[in-house]
Amino acid sequence: MERDKERRVPRSLIPFFASVFIRVVGRTMKVKSVGEDNVKKARKKRENVIYACWHNRMLLSIYTLRNQGVCAMVSRSRDGELISRTMKRLGFKLVRGSSSNGGSSALRSLSKKLENGADAAITPDGPRGPRYLAQMGIIHLAQKSGQPVVPITYSASRKWVLKTWDRFLVPCPFARAVFIYGDPVEVNGNSNLEDKRLELEQKLMAITGKADAYYSD
Repeated sequence: MERDKERRVPRSLIPFFASVFIRVVGRTMKVKSVGEDNVKKARKKRENVIYACWHNRMLLSIYTLRNQGVCAMVSRSRDGELISRTMKRLGFKLVRGSSSNGGSSALRSLSKKLENGADAAITPDGPRGPRYLAQMGIIHLAQKSGQPVVPITYSASRKWVLKTWDRFLVPCPFARAVFIYGDPVEVNGNSNLEDKRLELEQKLMAITGKADAYYSD
């Protein structure tokens, strides 16, 4: 048992190694971007955007949005602490909270960040799932801030799929990948919020299926 403990990487070092791994994966992959005009279209209406990706499609999304001052919402859990430290190393700003713990205050903080000129990022099915089920928080944020939601996702020709609740997808270094920006979701004061939640969920599912189809056998 003592030897096993000695072999484990201390938790305090995980964010360092995770950020290095993300950079290595991102720099060695050949990534094809699809739908970047959707971001330009969203910015014509509003200065800032809210990016939305499924929890299991975080890794390459983090690399793609790195060093842009994007403010991401990360849970207050123990694992969330590791994710937040990793993302800080890659140039993100963070607010801490989730649907089960501190979500309302985190959304208020994100709204202020948007008002002050930052883009935002949320995993609408995180941090505990169910997988591919969008929660309402991101829709409330879009309505309050007036900023459009841009769905994003990716897939890769070679990848590892972890045995986690979300089936987290880790691209292999030197693989080919496709990164897709979906059509924006607009939410205003008169919107039916459940309809908008379903619209976002459906758009995320559509582009995720499209990304996976690039490299299906």
